[in-house]
Amino acid sequence: MNKAILLAVLSTIFVAGCVQGQIPFLQTTTTVMGGTGMVMTDFSPDETEVYGGQTDRIMMTVSNKGGYSVPDTNSLVYLTGSALDLAGNNAIYWTQSGTEYQIKKFGKEMKPYDPVRDIPADEKMITWSLVAPNLVAGQQADYLFIGRVYYDYQTRVSGNVWVYSETEADAARSAGTTMNKATWSATSGPVAINARVTQDPVILYEGEDSLTLVVKVSNVGGGVLYKNGFIDYSTGSPDALAISSDELNRVNVALNFAGEELSNACTGDFELVGGKDLTLTCDLYIAPPATFKSYPIAITASYGYYTERTATVSVSGR
Repeated sequence: MNKAILLAVLSTIFVAGCVQGQIPFLQTTTTVMGGTGMVMTDFSPDETEVYGGQTDRIMMTVSNKGGYSVPDTNSLVYLTGSALDLAGNNAIYWTQSGTEYQIKKFGKEMKPYDPVRDIPADEKMITWSLVAPNLVAGQQADYLFIGRVYYDYQTRVSGNVWVYSETEADAARSAGTTMNKATWSATSGPVAINARVTQDPVILYEGEDSLTLVVKVSNVGGGVLYKNGFIDYSTGSPDALAISSDELNRVNVALNFAGEELSNACTGDFELVGGKDLTLTCDLYIAPPATFKSYPIAITASYGYYTERTATVSVSGR
């Protein structure tokens, strides 16, 4: 079973068990997913120790471990490091062997795991062939390489919330009938969404026409957020990857309730600082049902994201 799906099932079981145990403060339904995305499963040199002037290869393997398909136009990989100059030929730098570029593309759409057809997530290895700097005999130095994966991504949560009229709720209690509770499902990504209604099921008493939704957004992927669509992924210049403070740690939240796109306190561009959660609370207005009814909710977080890994190569003179 997909790990993200398993976590969602366990989370649902935990909440359901607490409610059945009559713990009153857990009258909520929660969905938490995240921690995955375009994952760099490997970043390493072919040889960790080489002589000056020798060719080495840096290898990066990336897999889409989330739940959102990433077009090639919305992603890239980037290599940098100490004393790296792929455009030059100075012997004191790491230089290219043949034609190499610091920024490379996957060359295809990176699709996530397909649980219906049981098709594995797309994975791609990208390599750089580099010539080590020339050092004098007896000299040894360690060189740091940094690999990054940049991409635009989305995390989505869908739910169905049950709303009862006061009369219908009273009738259910009298008959000893269990009222339906909200159900939720989610895709996985490096940004997690935790969604709940403050009363579950929702009972609208006379004069009431709204329910309260609480959305918590968290950066759980161990990387850096930036505004969706900010980076031009067709660039070949490392300078174009610079992210301004205004575009850093930004996430866009969209909300669709009962088929209507909403613009309120729960939607728009927000700052999501690393290590902290973003909590949004909003009232969703509806026409009270005559008896009871299920209302669909869809929440989408859109963002740019990058993660990095490091590797070290030791070079000796000869």
